[in-house]
Amino acid sequence: MNLTSEALIRFRMEVRSWLSANIPECLVIPRPDQDMSLEIEEWVLGFRRKLGGHGWLAPNWPAHFGGGNLSPQAGFIIMEELKRFSLPPLGLNTTFLVPLRVWGTEQQKAKWLVPTLRGEITVHQIQSEPSTGTDLAHQSTTAVRDGDDYIVNGEKGFIASPMTADYLFILVTTNPDGVKYENLSMIILNARDPGVSVRSRKMLTGRSQRSFIIKDVRVPLEDVIGGEGGGWKVAQTLLDVERGGMGANLEQQKMIEEREGQYWG
Repeated sequence: MNLTSEALIRFRMEVRSWLSANIPECLVIPRPDQDMSLEIEEWVLGFRRKLGGHGWLAPNWPAHFGGGNLSPQAGFIIMEELKRFSLPPLGLNTTFLVPLRVWGTEQQKAKWLVPTLRGEITVHQIQSEPSTGTDLAHQSTTAVRDGDDYIVNGEKGFIASPMTADYLFILVTTNPDGVKYENLSMIILNARDPGVSVRSRKMLTGRSQRSFIIKDVRVPLEDVIGGEGGGWKVAQTLLDVERGGMGANLEQQKMIEEREGQYWG
């Protein structure tokens, strides 16, 4: 949705006024050497949901995904106005959204993409493991098929995000004896499952890093992104986005948008 110059000025005033009314002047921001307190995290979650309710967390994404369906200029205004305020990290992980949009089913997008862009859930994407270093193709975390579920075991980390995770977007080995790269799958796992525990360690900066220990956590088959054995292609899209790429070429983007249009209308 493109706006005229006058409409953009009015929109800027609207955003500025709304932010001023919803960000308290007495908001305490953690120092660079401090972890975020539970009180501040609760405020962030509430503020993030308010932003998401306006479509302002993802102003340029389609409205059916929880975005604002706004022009790049309007999206820039929102980001610019947010920078006028001293805010704690909002904890919105956007890196996994493009791989999910490229390889996920429309049902999977509805389950995770929509509530993420509305600020309702926190998803951490973690591909690294404390025991394997930077070798993305070697994943010690396993997901063993058991009926209509996978049973997941392993450890993922470390991350420095201050927000408590609701879900983990992780690469796992689903076929230990399979061909390299074809034995990997990308899954989304409930981080609040009783089988998930968090290990924390202090960094030299004073803040904490966390890893997630996963023990016998069940993940349904429909929570595999890109299908079983398709984890490597999803991971490559993720890496492309991390390096500043689009995650899909123009032809792929057109096919994705056509498929979404048929589903979302």
